[in-house]
Amino acid sequence: MVRTVVALGTDVYFDTAYYWQWSQRLDWGYYDHPPLIAWLLALLGIHATALLCGAGTIAAVWGLARDVYQSREAAWRASALWSVVPGGMVAGIWATPDSPLLLFWTLALWALWRERWLWAGMASGLALLAKFPAVLLGIAFLITALRSRRLPWGAWGTGVIAAVFLVPVLLWNARHDWVGILFQLKHGLDGQGGWRTLGDFVVGQFAFGGPVLAILALVYAVRGPREHFFLRMAALVPLLFFGYAASRARSEVNWTTMAYLSVCVGVAGMSRLWQRAAAFSGLAVVLGVSIHLFFPLMSVKRDTTLWRTHGWDVLSVLATPEKLFPEMKPGSVVAVFSGNYQLASLVALHAGVPVGTAGPVRFSQYDVWPEPPIPPGKDVLWVEEDGPFAPSALTDRFETMEEPVELVGMYKGRRLHPFRVWWVRNAKPPPTPPEAPDGMNQSHR
Repeated sequence: MVRTVVALGTDVYFDTAYYWQWSQRLDWGYYDHPPLIAWLLALLGIHATALLCGAGTIAAVWGLARDVYQSREAAWRASALWSVVPGGMVAGIWATPDSPLLLFWTLALWALWRERWLWAGMASGLALLAKFPAVLLGIAFLITALRSRRLPWGAWGTGVIAAVFLVPVLLWNARHDWVGILFQLKHGLDGQGGWRTLGDFVVGQFAFGGPVLAILALVYAVRGPREHFFLRMAALVPLLFFGYAASRARSEVNWTTMAYLSVCVGVAGMSRLWQRAAAFSGLAVVLGVSIHLFFPLMSVKRDTTLWRTHGWDVLSVLATPEKLFPEMKPGSVVAVFSGNYQLASLVALHAGVPVGTAGPVRFSQYDVWPEPPIPPGKDVLWVEEDGPFAPSALTDRFETMEEPVELVGMYKGRRLHPFRVWWVRNAKPPPTPPEAPDGMNQSHR
């Protein structure tokens, strides 16, 4: 119920809008991630994708815990714990690649636990189609196999099936200079890291995993039951890997969310005191943030939570920009550009107009796609929020640019998004290529 209320009562998250743009151009791969999130958004829509993946993940946790403990009561405890993990809540409300990753990671974990090799291969393949870090589950399984000195023949088939799912994605990357894989490696491991970024990672685990569950994750991973070794590795491997990545570059708090899936199963077998502490602390975070989204009582200079979830729908006015610029003729604007791929995606979602990015911005899928066509004499808009002015690489292609108009996104009287919109007018004809020398134009006889 809480997930549905938050999903329907807030604006579409900017990353979700970016992936929605992918769903308008289905392919086997994209710059940032594999294609599963785009396929699901095209099939189910924005809200259904997140809510169904979230509900499916809770059900899969229930099934896994029931088989681990042979107890329906333990299964309900594990699924209840997962339902209040903040990171799981986010993935179950706003559609991102984490939404299908968590579902198929859990299904793969469950199938591997039961040694259902065919189902494990299919679930693992779908997890890899969601996000490349799904490979960490395979590493956890191999560590378990090495420890037990047992690798059933069926497990080889699981690996082959999962690899088959990934082949089209690898072929797409090969045709595009491996942009997706190289981006993941650079984004996760190549940057200005150190003790500060590692500290941010640790603090983020308490926020996204839950204040108590983040501590119990390490306890379970290191000192959990021996018969749970595979589940423990499925938690420890992502935590260690992304912890190391955080020491190399700035990380995102959501990267480790899949680690807490098996942690919830493990905590379901601990004392009731720890179970209640983990559940109520996670619930307190979830309810506190959810209430603030609709009834904000605190007032801070920049409320990031409200900024991310409200006020974006004002961008719908860009579908009729003549309302902002009285001298503009309807139909003269053919595209909207921004210096931010997330903002460009929100413009596309709310205004339904062609968009693009320009300037010294982070490389994105917009750089892989061709730019929207701009016929001579037509206009575009440039929109930004605390961002760069329109770059000369764009404005030099037009005759003039009008002074900006302010467009403000509000929520409950709070000024969240101070957008500025420029009217960039009258596209110049493309430069004529130089003529070849006379001798080059004559046919040789």
